[in-house]
Amino acid sequence: MENKINKDISNIFRMKDIANIYHLTEQKEKAEKYHKTIIKICEKYPSNENMLLLKISSQNYLKTSYKSLETTKRLLKLNPYNIYALFNIAKYLNKFPT
Repeated sequence: MENKINKDISNIFRMKDIANIYHLTEQKEKAEKYHKTIIKICEKYPSNENMLLLKISSQNYLKTSYKSLETTKRLLKLNPYNIYALFNIAKYLNKFPT
C-alpha cells in the first residue's frame, strides 16, 4: 500500500502544479477541477499526514473553510505539532477577530 500512497502523492503534486498554472493563467474553473480531484484522492488516505496537508491546501484554495478546519482537526489528532495545521487555524481565527 505504501507504493500506492507514494504514487498518489506524486500525482497530486503534478496536479497541484497544473492547478497553479491554470490559476496563474486565470483559468479558474480548470484550477478548481484539479483541486476537487486532489481532495477526492486524498480522501482515500484519511490517516496519512501528507495527504491531509494536500487536502487542506486544496480546500483552502476552494475557500471551503469549514471543511478545511475539519481536516485540520483530523491532522492535529495525528500530529498535534504540525505547524501547517496550527497556521491554518490561526489564519482562520484571524478572519474573525473578537
